[in-house]
Amino acid sequence: MFKFFKKIIEIIFPNSCISCNEIISLDGLLCAKCFAKIKFICDPKCQICSYPFEIEIKHLPPFCGKCLAKKPYYDKALAIYQYNEIIAKAVGALKYSDQTFLAKKFAQILFKNFKDEINNCDIICAVPLHKKRLRQRKFNQAALIAKFLDKKKFIPDLLFRLVNTASQVRLKREERERNLKKAFLTNKKYKNFIKDKTVLLVDDVATTGATINNCAKALKKSGAKKVVVLTIAKTVFDH
Repeated sequence: MFKFFKKIIEIIFPNSCISCNEIISLDGLLCAKCFAKIKFICDPKCQICSYPFEIEIKHLPPFCGKCLAKKPYYDKALAIYQYNEIIAKAVGALKYSDQTFLAKKFAQILFKNFKDEINNCDIICAVPLHKKRLRQRKFNQAALIAKFLDKKKFIPDLLFRLVNTASQVRLKREERERNLKKAFLTNKKYKNFIKDKTVLLVDDVATTGATINNCAKALKKSGAKKVVVLTIAKTVFDH
């Protein structure tokens, strides 16, 4: 009986691949062709930023060179996929094509993979957009995803973006870091509430890590005990 009703729902409300829009099963996320092209972020990897290692080297600290050279303000950053053209299409559909229903799908993927981190945090927030860009886009895609993780823990205005920074897409690592310096601020009304709490920070994609690191810096300065970052994907640069 359940299978029968499932088939009826699939006919009336067809589900599509989050990347190419091909019709797939009701509980699917990607079609077989797109799924074959994605890469997951998995061990061995840096235990702070999740940058994947090509091989596991025993008897050495489980951290990448960047995190060893300068520990980021966040305590841990977790991602599911390596960023590529398949993930770019899916994220781009949410951000630029108003397909906001994808936010719930992304949240479901995050919850499935990082259930413990979501359940164990005290507060959930998102990387904010500047008010000018928010008016243009009409919504913050990271905030939509964060809200679906746990509405009770989600605080939409915990972080503010003070500077309407230039687009980060084509900037180098050093340029991104300069671009984002002092760009974020914690809302003063949550100053006492955030103290000694574990904060879950949500974004769609981590590229160089400059954005999430500067957000974590603002949260730590306001008294957050721990900052854990969740993203759908992470850019893995070729060496």
